[in-house]
Amino acid sequence: MKTKITLFIAFCLLAFQSFAQFDALKKKLLDKGKKTLEGNIDKSRDRLDSSDFNYAISVIDNSGMMNIRDLDEAATKTAYAASNALLKKGSNETPEQKSRDILDVAEKLYEARRFKMAEVYFLDAKLSYENDHITNNINYSKVYSDLGLLYATMGRLNAAVPYTTEALAMREKTLGKNSKAYAASLNNNAVLFQENARYNEAEKYFQETIELVKVKLGEQSQEYAIVLNNQAIFFSKIGRYDNAITNLKSAIAILDKQNKKNLRNTVGFQSNLALLYQQTGKFTEAEEIYLKLEKALKIQSNDPYYAGVLDNLALLYIQMNKPDKVEGYFKQSAEVYRARFGDQNPNRAKVLNDLGNFYRMQGRFAEAEQTLSESMTIRTNVLEATHPDFVKSEEDLGILYWKKGDMTKAFANLQSAMNKSLDFISRYFPPMSEAEKTKYWDVLQPRFLRFYNYCLDAHTANPAIAQDMYNYQMVTKGLLLNSTNKIKQAIFGSGNADLIKDYVAWLDKKEALARYYSLSKDDLKEQKIDLAALEQEANSMERSLSERSGDFSKGYSTEKIGFDKIASLLADNEAVVELIRIRSFEKDFTSDSKYAALVLTKNASQPKLVALENGTLMETRYAKFYRNAIQQKIADQFSYEQFWARIEPALAGKKVIYVSPDGVYNQINLNTLKKVDGDFVINKFDIAIIGNSKDLIGLKNSKASTSKKEAFLLGFPDYGGSSPAALPGTKIEIEGISKILKTSGYQVSLSEQHEATEAKIKSVKGPTLMHVATHGYFLQDAESAVGVNAESAKNNPLLRSGLLLAGASKTMSGEVLPNLESNDNGVLTAYEAMNLDLNGTDLIVLSACETGLGDVRAGEGVYGLQRSFIVAGAKALVMSLWKVDDAATQALMTNFYTNLSKGGSKLKAFKQAQLQLMVKYKEPYYWGAFVMMGM
Repeated sequence: MKTKITLFIAFCLLAFQSFAQFDALKKKLLDKGKKTLEGNIDKSRDRLDSSDFNYAISVIDNSGMMNIRDLDEAATKTAYAASNALLKKGSNETPEQKSRDILDVAEKLYEARRFKMAEVYFLDAKLSYENDHITNNINYSKVYSDLGLLYATMGRLNAAVPYTTEALAMREKTLGKNSKAYAASLNNNAVLFQENARYNEAEKYFQETIELVKVKLGEQSQEYAIVLNNQAIFFSKIGRYDNAITNLKSAIAILDKQNKKNLRNTVGFQSNLALLYQQTGKFTEAEEIYLKLEKALKIQSNDPYYAGVLDNLALLYIQMNKPDKVEGYFKQSAEVYRARFGDQNPNRAKVLNDLGNFYRMQGRFAEAEQTLSESMTIRTNVLEATHPDFVKSEEDLGILYWKKGDMTKAFANLQSAMNKSLDFISRYFPPMSEAEKTKYWDVLQPRFLRFYNYCLDAHTANPAIAQDMYNYQMVTKGLLLNSTNKIKQAIFGSGNADLIKDYVAWLDKKEALARYYSLSKDDLKEQKIDLAALEQEANSMERSLSERSGDFSKGYSTEKIGFDKIASLLADNEAVVELIRIRSFEKDFTSDSKYAALVLTKNASQPKLVALENGTLMETRYAKFYRNAIQQKIADQFSYEQFWARIEPALAGKKVIYVSPDGVYNQINLNTLKKVDGDFVINKFDIAIIGNSKDLIGLKNSKASTSKKEAFLLGFPDYGGSSPAALPGTKIEIEGISKILKTSGYQVSLSEQHEATEAKIKSVKGPTLMHVATHGYFLQDAESAVGVNAESAKNNPLLRSGLLLAGASKTMSGEVLPNLESNDNGVLTAYEAMNLDLNGTDLIVLSACETGLGDVRAGEGVYGLQRSFIVAGAKALVMSLWKVDDAATQALMTNFYTNLSKGGSKLKAFKQAQLQLMVKYKEPYYWGAFVMMGM
């Protein structure tokens, strides 16, 4: 079942896409034929406007049917008619009428999904109310609310927040918290919080909205159904699927009872429910909903909603492994789009592309090539070459050529798609929140994994392909750990008003561009959007910001680093081993994995690729054997052969090896591997662990610190309960280290018991040395996430690893509400650690249990505390991979700090401490528990 779900996601790029849309609540009650005084008209309209508000609606749009620009031709015609009528209006209107007319046109343009033009009219309406000094009119707050909805729809979340927030404040002030207007704004804020992964605020606002709408509009109102739907999508995002399904059933039941149904909402809500059933493996229930929709919409056989439902059914049947039902539904869907919009239509191209991929997966290569090529031709005609859908066509054709055995044609297509995907990262990532980056990378990452699979097949005939693998891996490994939160905080805290203003404007420009990149050529032309000019503006703003802010320049650097740059930094006796975990791809992704080791030496013309095809066994049987051998202190005759023997020949004549681990290599200590009848790796090589090959640039250019000697020590926290168990050994440990450091001239800050808090760690400002001795944790099961929301943890392994500090017991027992945001709940997650201020910190030691077992999630390096503290600014970090013997730990740390106090590199001092411990403790269990990242 897992394979099928992954197949479905990878095949149709299923992802939550909450967007705001205006529900058709407006009922224009003014009798055009009736002659009344202008003042009475204004009063009547104001009474109407006091009960008529626009609601954001969340949808899961799998087929793209909810986002078709020409879906409602009547709305489009009405919008343009209103725009033309406005131009012909006379000058005898009251200020209220004039402003309201502009707002009406803006709303109609929005409903027709002409967003760029709608923005112009909304801003014009805002200015009209302000210039005529009628900002007390009820529609002024509606302009703010509508602008927030518009920007949220366009993906410009940074721009949406102030308008949506201000609309809520206005309505509270002028109409009160018990008004219908306030309820609408509460809903819109809740949806926006949800999109920004601020789940605590979203939950609070949704609950308030539900209660208020129930009282003001009733439990059978369309507005109540909308809020239930939105809350359902929120529940699904935090893993409460049963609540989500209950809500959606209730929302659908409300709509079913209404005489005049809103087709968009009816289809949207039922599709939401079907897709949630799919996500939870309830395929039969999903099929039942789609078949019901198919029957209801069949009478409107040229309706895009009908085409979308047919497309979704075909995709569902792929997931259900019912291939005999797939082809017919795809063909029928494509024909509906053709009949409605003509041959050259993006939606028809999407369905044809899906059908072509289905043919490929069935081994029907001739039909696949014909269909994928037709889709590509349409996309060439209607989309820009940098449009995400065009790039998907390039990749899908490349995959087909690869599976047909035409490696040369495959490479041309796949390389083009890969390079454009790197451009997507530089285009889309800068304005995104950390949550948005995670969601986007989940969609984009499979493309890189497919390419790496192709490379393993093609590298024998084309060894130079290892260059691309190495370069792409350097760009993307640890991508989600390059947090921009600290940059934002630095800029907003600079006190430079002009810099802050320009930074916010740049973020908005980048968000707007991200939306425009997904438009067709006709969309761009009709809305008069000049992409090249907008890109030039954004680049100009970026250059200006880089010149004025070192934080900005460093954080948003787009410098491209190739493998040759790394090779040039190496000495004759050095090599880099960049490891890549690759999820296997056959007809689609499977549950198996492979590994690639890319070995780079001084001035090499290309990396040497060593393929490790038995990744699944390495991660299961052999990883388990390694761990058991360590724990039971027995001879290990397998691990060296499996994890190192195939790589070592490429390291002939080298002594210093920089290893950038991935996957299972994050869970073993290479130094502890021992050749049968031979020696340990620690005695043959000097191994330095790095998070990414490009980290070598900073390591090679770093200079010895001669500044302050400050140490922050924390241990033996009072957890506030019986679980987790207290660690009295850590008290002895940190007090002993404190004596050594004070003797060496360090100023030491020591925190124990109730003072060993999360807040205390977050308050540090780059101490030279930091030592934390407490329980660490890593949870494989997101349902058990500590101190954070379970669904957030599932999507982001940074939330599933961390340190337990004073007061953690209450959080672990569930007494404290899970929270994605920074807080003091006794749990320091890796996400929070990433945003600490550790610039100037030479070394962090995490002397805790199992702190190093970051998620093996492909492509993200040590996706746990290890990498997070490095990203926060620390130059090096030492941490444990398994539960450690107290006496051995204290001995190792004493040796390490004693060696370190004598001067020299941290890596040499650490290795020397391990070798010293080997004299007393021969087994790796004692001396090999700790690893160092950085130097």
